[in-house]
Amino acid sequence: MTTPRRPARERGLPSLNAARQERRRAIVLGRARMPAVPMHFWIWTAVGIAAFAIVYWRIAQAEVEAARSRVLAKQRAMAVALGPKLYPFRDRIEGWARELAAPWTGDFVAEGVPLAKLRAGPSVYLRLRLEDASDPKRLRKAARSSLRDGFTSCLFVGSKRTDPTVGPACRTAGDCSPGKLCNEWNVCVDPEQPYNLRLAYRTLRVLSSDWTDEVHQAPSELSLVAYERDLDNVARVDVPVTAQVLQRSRYFALVLDEDPADGLPPEVGEGGETPLERVQRVPHMARVGIWDLERNEPVLRLRTEAAGELVQVGSGPVRDPENVAAQRRQANSCALALEVRKALEQRSGAQAEATPGGEVSSAQQ
Repeated sequence: MTTPRRPARERGLPSLNAARQERRRAIVLGRARMPAVPMHFWIWTAVGIAAFAIVYWRIAQAEVEAARSRVLAKQRAMAVALGPKLYPFRDRIEGWARELAAPWTGDFVAEGVPLAKLRAGPSVYLRLRLEDASDPKRLRKAARSSLRDGFTSCLFVGSKRTDPTVGPACRTAGDCSPGKLCNEWNVCVDPEQPYNLRLAYRTLRVLSSDWTDEVHQAPSELSLVAYERDLDNVARVDVPVTAQVLQRSRYFALVLDEDPADGLPPEVGEGGETPLERVQRVPHMARVGIWDLERNEPVLRLRTEAAGELVQVGSGPVRDPENVAAQRRQANSCALALEVRKALEQRSGAQAEATPGGEVSSAQQ
């Protein structure tokens, strides 16, 4: 037997509930209107929001300008300390690059330059496309991506022969301790001979007017923090290495690759090749210049073909197109270095034959 349900108990006074329901029906049917909010309430609300926005914007802009001034002050301090050392060195290097990129006037090998001494260095190295060497802006941009390659391996004797894949992991130079660099394998290593001139250009980048313009145009404090970290990383990592390069280097070697007569070859892989790498992959003409930094005079100026023969050895030859392309670049670069060695050896041999008794003069020792 089920018990009958009790009707739901109405809460509140019945008269008030009835009046509330009647008003709702009147509002829905349009017989009643909601009381209007006074116009001056909205005016003062808008004025308050606008005043808050202006005050907040002024405070935010003051913080942005303070951060901008802080970054630019650091840059000016670095420019005062490094500018007198870096700018003359840069101007001298770029002047030699323009000379090497000018219409060719013939090969030249100086007297009294022993190959062994030149190969031992210490030296700085830079490699560019010929068309990038004539314009300072293009040269500086391309120099920041210059890498050591088969030319340096076959011409110079490195100061250390350590495994470049072994060492503390890194993503940027800022992850490494002072005096070490983050190489292509994302490993912190000591800079080896020949030193890559891109280190100096990375330091010069934060001292350039372009970098200053970017800081002036930075829209927020967060973006200025990124520029400040970039400047701090350069000061902590690149500056010590650059100072070491300027103090120790004896020779400067520059390679300018000429585009093939039929134009750049097609890319290999998924767009990972740079135009310079595409040139180096095929036989092409290249210009090599070497200068004595202490004497401020040329040692060698040579234009020859960079064309090496790639011979696959072993039971399992490399078939991956990207790896084959890398091997061809190294073979052509090494062949170019061997042509430079040959020119220096021939000059030394001819000078030795000209010496009475066939002995090498003291200038060659």
